[in-house]
Amino acid sequence: VGPCTGHSGIFTMQGLGGTGAQVSKDCSFAAGSVAGAPLRVSWFLVIFFVYQLIDAFNQKGIPMWVRVAMVTGNEFLLLLTVLCHEMGHGTMARRCGGRIAEVLLWPFGGICFTTRPQGRSSREKLVDDLYIVAAGPATHFPMSAAWVLALAGFASACSHVVTPPSWKYLVPFGSAMSPCMRENYPGCFSTWTGYLTYHFLAQAVQLNVMLFMFNVFFPMYPMDGAKLIVCSLQLFCGASARCAAKVLIGTSIPLAVLFIGHSMMGMGGGGLQPGITAYMGFMCLMESYKIYALYKEERLYTHPLFELARSDTTRIVDGSGPAARLNHSDRDDPEAPTAAAPQVQFSELRTFAGEGRALGGAAGYQAPPVAAAGEPNQEAAAGATQAAAAGSRAAWLKRMEDEAANRNKTVRELEDERLEREGLNR
Repeated sequence: VGPCTGHSGIFTMQGLGGTGAQVSKDCSFAAGSVAGAPLRVSWFLVIFFVYQLIDAFNQKGIPMWVRVAMVTGNEFLLLLTVLCHEMGHGTMARRCGGRIAEVLLWPFGGICFTTRPQGRSSREKLVDDLYIVAAGPATHFPMSAAWVLALAGFASACSHVVTPPSWKYLVPFGSAMSPCMRENYPGCFSTWTGYLTYHFLAQAVQLNVMLFMFNVFFPMYPMDGAKLIVCSLQLFCGASARCAAKVLIGTSIPLAVLFIGHSMMGMGGGGLQPGITAYMGFMCLMESYKIYALYKEERLYTHPLFELARSDTTRIVDGSGPAARLNHSDRDDPEAPTAAAPQVQFSELRTFAGEGRALGGAAGYQAPPVAAAGEPNQEAAAGATQAAAAGSRAAWLKRMEDEAANRNKTVRELEDERLEREGLNR
């Protein structure tokens, strides 16, 4: 999960961010610091780890110490990968001028609580959010490369064991064949130590690939993929904040429902993991519903991702002409109407009312009649009309230039002009 701040839930059940903030406050313990950032670990994560150990004790077929080592090693790799992911968010937040309040590790992954720098405009904050959100999934590229190199080196050292190419573990949803473990058997590991080492290295590669895919290509808010879509729509596609919110609601809510349904289908096999993922889906659904409620109330601008929903200034037209004022409204800006398709203009058909002359006739060209004295000159009238049109066009261009100049003025300049006009009116 990317950087977020806790908000109170609309229902009794809070969203992912609000629940994480509450867990960090009431149900976690300090576990030191990472790069100067306080690290906290949820007690629920400890309970889940103990449950996995108990489940490993009940399994048969392999030595007890191997089962404990596999559970411990897999949990360590997961927490290490999640911590590096969250520190990617936090490090980018620091580079943007903020700081890391704390990092929480819990059964749903991790949350990096960050602060924003002061004095940034809404658009600059959105750009910062895009950098911070993208920095988390970006950490999986160097981690995957490092683990693949380590796996390839270990496989080369164990050349007597038949192993698949290391790069195959980078293929999402791939089915690379795992090496076998059998003493004194050609092509297999003869010791559990070698087998576990290879297993952990391959697991680390696959873990990075799957976490990257889930965070980026499963846009269920507040996962990183949903935030990347919202920021990109507003910054690169010219979409309004309300349009981006509609896209987020239309994708996140169905995916949350699908995620919950898939988790419940797996509850028949027992274990805590299906229940944990289902609860995570419900919390994501609550987060999406919060955005839907803000959209209906026209208060999206209060959400960190949709501050562009309300502009800082508003344009008015008074007796002095167009002007800009500070926007004190508690509602989002109205959406621009969709441009209608251009209408085809048909000319009116009329019968020819002139005298005309036959082609090839004997009659020669006749000069147009000259206006008699005292009658209005048609050419003079046409010239006056053109002059009036030119004057109107010049006035329109002057008005457009004034409006462009007003848009480029700062809020302080606009307030100074308003005070100056009020002084002149007095």
